[in-house]
Amino acid sequence: MKHIIYIFFLLAFVSCNENKKEEIVKVIAVAGDRTLGEDEYKQFNFFGSGANDSAFVSKKLIEGWAQDELFYQEAKEKLLEEDLNVDAEVEKYRRELINYKYEIRLIENNLDTAISKQEIQAYYDANRDNFILKDNIVKVNYFKVPVKVKALSKMKAALLSPNPKDKEVLKSLCLQYADNYFINDSTWLLLEDIKKEIPQLRELPEYNFYAGRYFEYADSLNYYYLKIKEIKIKNGLSPINFEMANIKKILLNGRKMKLVSQYKQQILEKAKSEGKFKVN
Repeated sequence: MKHIIYIFFLLAFVSCNENKKEEIVKVIAVAGDRTLGEDEYKQFNFFGSGANDSAFVSKKLIEGWAQDELFYQEAKEKLLEEDLNVDAEVEKYRRELINYKYEIRLIENNLDTAISKQEIQAYYDANRDNFILKDNIVKVNYFKVPVKVKALSKMKAALLSPNPKDKEVLKSLCLQYADNYFINDSTWLLLEDIKKEIPQLRELPEYNFYAGRYFEYADSLNYYYLKIKEIKIKNGLSPINFEMANIKKILLNGRKMKLVSQYKQQILEKAKSEGKFKVN
């Protein structure tokens, strides 16, 4: 009997020790009444590349965790009781989030994303007042090349040439030698973006920019060549091909709203027919 009791206590002791071992969690940091355990710490995202970077990032992440925890603890202490009762708000947010995720699923599975040119044109024609330019836009041919490029004279001649074949020659040369270039007669760009590429243009008044104008600048490293093909002044009607992406986005958003609205109405009508919805 004594042996049995001894074995029982021995097993209980070993079992307790094993449970204690399982319960031991390495604590990385303490902030007020909260501890940061190793498992939670490992879930942080690290982007450091070296040992020093990793140590620095780790320190910042832990301090960020501590800031959030301490702020939350102080908020619980100093807010009024009615401010702390957020169950209704949390439930409302939960419902909205679930509904939003389901809407995304419906849209992904059912939305027709094909937008025809006719639809774009019709929307543009019906809403011209909404397409007023806020900035100057231009069509340009432009390239930036290092000062030592031997093909510079050929590139300049091709840029100024009215021959369409020379446009292809220029594209080929730009591909080989240019640090940056834009050779496209159909795409509109913001004039301010062009000025960022060629800093010397920033000092020029707006009347210096017109169709056919040619600019040539140089600094210690590069040559800059620009030919303005066409320009639209702000406060005028924005061209349809400049607004194409914006109109597509508007039309798709409209389709999304209509799809979800129609589906909700279908659910309601089905509930009515099945007796699952009634108004007392």
